This record gives sequence, structure tokens and C-alpha cells, in this order.
Amino acid sequence: MENRSLRFELIGDSTRMQILKLLGDSRSLRAKDILEHLPISQPTLSHHMHILTDEDLVEVRKVGRECFYSIHEAPFQEMIEELSSLISEKKKEPSEKPSKVKKEKKEKKKKKKEKKEK
Repeated sequence: MENRSLRFELIGDSTRMQILKLLGDSRSLRAKDILEHLPISQPTLSHHMHILTDEDLVEVRKVGRECFYSIHEAPFQEMIEELSSLISEKKKEPSEKPSKVKKEKKEKKKKKKEKKEK
């Protein structure tokens, strides 16, 4: 669970999300190709790529001296399944009737109003 939570946190970074979007739009890209689309330095890109590859969100394939980066789909599929399970668990739980919720809100407002009048 901790690993999955960390993955959600890592993709919450706007720069990493931009990198993932670029990689998702193409099969694979070199660091040089990614840098053309982002207003960051090469060391900053290296930092983000290191994080993404360490968490297995991005795969790296070396060809000679160049590295080609691509999305590793399996961890994202796991994240999608985890989010889907949250929704399906919610559907399984009995939900409160809307009228009951409205009544409770009205009662709270009424109590607040009564307190103010005193």
C-alpha cells in the first residue's frame, strides 16, 4: 500500500506529470527530446527521470550512449485498479437517503439560529 501511495504522490508533481504526458503521447523519447518541450534544465530532468525510473513508472532502454524512456504501463494499471476499487467499495455501502441528509442539515441550521437568538 505504501508503494502505491508514493506513486500517487510522485505523479502529483507538475513537472513529472508533464514528462509522463509527453511519454504517453509517444512510444519513447530521449532526454533531449523531452527537454525540448519543458522549461527545465538537464540536471532537473535527470532528477525527475531518476525518481520515475526508481519507482518503475518509466522504463529506460539504452541504445549505445542514448537512453530512451517510455511509460511502464503495469504500475499505472495497478493505480487505476486501486482507484476503481475505492469507487466500487463506495457503491457497496448503503448510502444515506438524500431526504435524511437534508433534514439533518435543516435541523443544524435551526439549532444555530436558535443559539444566535438567545
